[in-house]
Amino acid sequence: MLRTSLLTALLCVSAGCARAPVVPVRHVVGTAEAPTFRISQGKGTAILLVNEETGARAASLGVLELQGGAGVPEHIHEHSVEMLYVEEGGAEMTIEGQVLPVRAGDAVYIPAGTRHAARIPEGTARFRAVQVYVGPGPEQRFRQGEPVKPASAP
Repeated sequence: MLRTSLLTALLCVSAGCARAPVVPVRHVVGTAEAPTFRISQGKGTAILLVNEETGARAASLGVLELQGGAGVPEHIHEHSVEMLYVEEGGAEMTIEGQVLPVRAGDAVYIPAGTRHAARIPEGTARFRAVQVYVGPGPEQRFRQGEPVKPASAP
């Protein structure tokens, strides 16, 4: 009996079934219950809607809102694709050294491992974009910001 239990445990570990418990999937997450964090030296917010904490293991989805003069420093997501859909305002995105203007209605695709940054021009009332990471994880950096409102219990 003990030998069978030990063998089963070893097989489970080698097959990867000894992982942390899976979070139940929340199929609908309202903005009012999603955690929101102040980012970009207080000139913006990130709303974390769908990610591993809501049971989404393959991708994450959030909303970025930035004021004029805000910026996102140059960075790379080694293992995650980033996509943005600009709902409002405009920005200058720098992708692999190329400065590209983006405005409402534009979609932006940033492959994994690609160096990129953004700057919201002074005088822009508000930049708002839906942000998707395929290969979730990079959105967790926003948790370093000051919480704007607490997340509700699921």
